[in-house]
Amino acid sequence: MIQQAVLILQALQGTGVPLVINDRVDVALASGADGVHLGADDMDAATARRLLGPAAIIGLTVKNMDDAQRAGNAPADYACIGGVFDTVSKVNPDDPVGLEGFRGLRNVLKDMRPDMPGGAIAGITLEKVPALIAAGADGVAVISALFRATDIAAAARDFRHHVDIALEARR
Repeated sequence: MIQQAVLILQALQGTGVPLVINDRVDVALASGADGVHLGADDMDAATARRLLGPAAIIGLTVKNMDDAQRAGNAPADYACIGGVFDTVSKVNPDDPVGLEGFRGLRNVLKDMRPDMPGGAIAGITLEKVPALIAAGADGVAVISALFRATDIAAAARDFRHHVDIALEARR
């Protein structure tokens, strides 16, 4: 994993795109990645911050109210809320929170940390982007919508475009 992360870092050099490693603080630290994304069962954000330093990007997964409270009190830079919808990308033992569940969790985070960006994850399609942004998402995390596309780069550009339009409409 460390070797793969180093190769990805090399490929990203000069693009301004950060590499955030999922779950594994050790891999992020050993590879020199820009940060880590942590779930409730992973290392706590305070320990990750201490190990990775003040400049590291630390993101947290929020699936329920306990997670939202934890994220709101943690030294984290962003939160991803979900799974919002059903997904084929990974087995999720938790039911999707849905759009209203997303909105509720996002509002808790905004009350605690108005400056903390929040994204939506799981089952995101282009058609769902406007409603998610209107519900408070600052962005979306996608896997299957990209990897099922015949042109991944074009699909990524389409998502970016739809997010930008929805964010502008929300302002």
